[in-house]
Amino acid sequence: MTYAQNGDVKVYYEVAGEGKPFVMLHANPCDHRMWMYQIAHFSRWFRVIAPDMRAYGRTDKPTTLYPFGALVDDVLAVCAQEDVTSGILAGASMGSKMAFQLLVDHPGIFQANIQVGGNAFRGTSYDGRIVGYEAAGENVREYRAGHLKELFAPGFADTVRGQYLAAMILEDSAELTGKAIGTLFHSFDDVDLAAAVPSIEIPTLIVNGAFDNSLTGGRETSGLIPDAEHAVIEGAGHLCILEKPEEFDRLTSDFLRKNGLF
Repeated sequence: MTYAQNGDVKVYYEVAGEGKPFVMLHANPCDHRMWMYQIAHFSRWFRVIAPDMRAYGRTDKPTTLYPFGALVDDVLAVCAQEDVTSGILAGASMGSKMAFQLLVDHPGIFQANIQVGGNAFRGTSYDGRIVGYEAAGENVREYRAGHLKELFAPGFADTVRGQYLAAMILEDSAELTGKAIGTLFHSFDDVDLAAAVPSIEIPTLIVNGAFDNSLTGGRETSGLIPDAEHAVIEGAGHLCILEKPEEFDRLTSDFLRKNGLF
């Protein structure tokens, strides 16, 4: 198992493939495995680096409050350990917020920016999620399952593949705590990057599912970043990379080719 150290927090990550670095930051309530299709696909051409966010997977799960910047520093610790000085940065949902902040603060590292179900504005569901996860305490599976279902397009969670993916994501729930996940959500309090993202000058692609509750915010964010592209995947929700991986991978490949990175 591979870890990077940020202060007293150990950040778990996995690496697959060789070539230009392609860093992938996951969403709540998942861990790095939400990128399973993209890791399998893009690791043929890139060195894919996928960390677990605090509170999830094998990364530490602090329950004392920490600033949003600490999450960005976690990613930077992974990048430093893997000697990432160029490459592609992808994020999903909360991972997108982290990616946007990293690109604003460290504009020279990455050459392309791909964000999924993400936007620059403060999330509207954070307060409710804090209450829900903290109330769940040590038994987060049921609440987490409901959270996950809401992020898929209507009906997807009831399909055979939807049931399989949900079970895979939820299988480590006994190792998670509502307090740690609530603390993670607290770190995003008042994080609004709308005034900052116009400084991002690298090629940017923002992708939302048609049923994504972040669709409006994603479209508006693409309008704030110079020359950013926005794409909508029909029939998919917030976690479109799991629901329609073939469509997301096609959009990503076309975007990278157009910008000379694939």
